[in-house]
Amino acid sequence: MKISSLILCICCFITTLSFAQKAKKKVHKRVKKVKVIAKTKPQPVVQENTKSSSTTQGICGTIVWKSGNMMPSPDKVILPPKPIERELLVYELTNIAQATLQDGFYKAIASTLIKTVKSDSQGRFCVDLPEGSYSLLVREGDKGLYANSFDDKGNILPVTVGKNKVSIIVFTVDYQAVY
Repeated sequence: MKISSLILCICCFITTLSFAQKAKKKVHKRVKKVKVIAKTKPQPVVQENTKSSSTTQGICGTIVWKSGNMMPSPDKVILPPKPIERELLVYELTNIAQATLQDGFYKAIASTLIKTVKSDSQGRFCVDLPEGSYSLLVREGDKGLYANSFDDKGNILPVTVGKNKVSIIVFTVDYQAVY
């Protein structure tokens, strides 16, 4: 009785192994197809080098928009971020405890507004700033101010400007994107 159970277990194991090998080959073939799709449809890169010849110390960058389903899929091409015009607000370094957040947008900031700048039609902007640390937000109409990241201390989208340095950033507005 024990020998027949052992033989049955061995047969089941061999059968399972055979199916696993076939499944592995199918997955491997699909992975190769995905790589080919990715190679045939390259994604344009957002220009990050937006340093203005007149800005010698401050922040330069690009503001881009992402929306829709951003989940990777072998059947779907994810569109690249689109440069947008927005008003960028530069605050002194601001912690989330100094801000009122409602429905994903900041309604009130309890720190000093340093400067505002509007990006051009290609999303590019440059702003001259003294040395220091700053928080960046964009105005999203009546919804409020938007920033999608903060550091480990809870500072809203922090950027540091060094002496005679230009910090380059890409600010992604993605509250309508799903990851």
